[in-house]
Amino acid sequence: MVPIQPARQLGASVSSPTIDCTACGACCFGGHDRYIALLPQDRDRMIPTTATTDIAGQRFMTMSCGHCAQLVATPEGRLVCAIYDDRPEACRAFRAGSFECNKARQHRGAQAEALRDFAIAQKPTSPPHGEAVPILVPGQVPGADAPAAEPLSPLP
Repeated sequence: MVPIQPARQLGASVSSPTIDCTACGACCFGGHDRYIALLPQDRDRMIPTTATTDIAGQRFMTMSCGHCAQLVATPEGRLVCAIYDDRPEACRAFRAGSFECNKARQHRGAQAEALRDFAIAQKPTSPPHGEAVPILVPGQVPGADAPAAEPLSPLP
């Protein structure tokens, strides 16, 4: 196993030597819309249908600007999953400090860091009660409330 390196050396957004999968966000970046496939185990999860995309009859998490659209920034500048408790099985299988985690941090850490910096620059001066704020990127329209989560329809 690859030893855990301080996050700054790997280009991730965490400044401590401890890998924290609720702060980095590097694993949420992917090069294509089929990056996070929903599996049969995800049927009963409370994933908002607006958070998924159907491609050729299979459901995937919606991607936005190269990362999962459920990636949000906290007022402290952490990148976290907006549906962490109901995240898909593929995300649950991605373990902090694993080979895959270290590869994501090496290859996507700079992107996560840039997004974190962008989110910090864009965030409201005082978010309500320390809540996470969506990451706004050019072309997105802020303000619309997301519909309530509901179980996904059965997968093919």
